[in-house]
Amino acid sequence: MKKVVLSLAAAMTLAAALPAQADTLLGVKVGADAWFTNAKVAGQKSDDTSTSYYASFEHFIPLVPNVMVRYNNIDTGNVNFEQSDFTAYYEILDNDLVALDLGVTMTKFAGVQIQHQNSFSDWQPTVYAAAELGIPATPLSVFAQANAGKYDGTSLFDGQAGVKFTLDLIAADLNLRAGYRMMDYDFKKSTSGDVDLDGWFAGVEVDF
Repeated sequence: MKKVVLSLAAAMTLAAALPAQADTLLGVKVGADAWFTNAKVAGQKSDDTSTSYYASFEHFIPLVPNVMVRYNNIDTGNVNFEQSDFTAYYEILDNDLVALDLGVTMTKFAGVQIQHQNSFSDWQPTVYAAAELGIPATPLSVFAQANAGKYDGTSLFDGQAGVKFTLDLIAADLNLRAGYRMMDYDFKKSTSGDVDLDGWFAGVEVDF
């Protein structure tokens, strides 16, 4: 699935070569996802429903990055932790056909407990990329988003891809989203630190 996410992001990046200009002056986006998570840790499997909440703020000020905050609460029995992502990114493109964002993320892990070992907390940096491709003459678009990086022996990959259906409201757009998400984490601070999480997700987003 990781290859599918990366391939979709690469295809959207190529599409982004089409002439376009960003049209965002000020924008706020908030959303929430329910993630039907399957976990595999040290050969043991478990599953549960995890939650994810996020908000982003975009503006027109040159050189100043946009910001996004995302919170994830993961608890599948054999692994549990809180993950907070703080992302600074730039809009490379933003129009009705294609959108492309690139940036960096600092991730705060809190209370990481794997296989009932002692818990730990940590900060980790990753590279951030997100792309969206609109389907002409429809309210549908496809999207992909990923964080990836390795620092101080810990490696992280968090990616998702899916479909978005947009309802145009008076004051905002209401987006219904569904897709597939996966995490592939190798925590240096745990002897059972290889954590694989994946599963389908569904959510709602309001774009002001």
